[in-house]
Amino acid sequence: MRVEYDDVVQVNRLKRPMSAPHLERANGFAVRLEDQWFWFSELEPAYTFGRAGRMSIQVRNWDLVEAATEARFDHKLGSDVFALYVVDGAGVERDDDTDRKLIRRFAEGVNPRSSHWNP
Repeated sequence: MRVEYDDVVQVNRLKRPMSAPHLERANGFAVRLEDQWFWFSELEPAYTFGRAGRMSIQVRNWDLVEAATEARFDHKLGSDVFALYVVDGAGVERDDDTDRKLIRRFAEGVNPRSSHWNP
């Protein structure tokens, strides 16, 4: 399922995660490849996704930031609304050491039989 965010909002800090009948909010990390955002619950898969995406000739830049994804039911619209909250200035450091460390930790937690990453 591909989720297009209805809104991408820059914030100073993330609200706490929440699960209620009308609202789901989870904190993690977001990767932006060109103008498309992707949310991940853990840093290692987010970093690896962004780094691999940047290797495509179609992607000239990428960003990786702390973020929260939120789905809430909007009674006025009568449908779910999806928002991504990105922490302004909270980019994750990208250097050679970080690159190797995060990608290695990602690979160690991959389970080919699951879509989940297990640290």
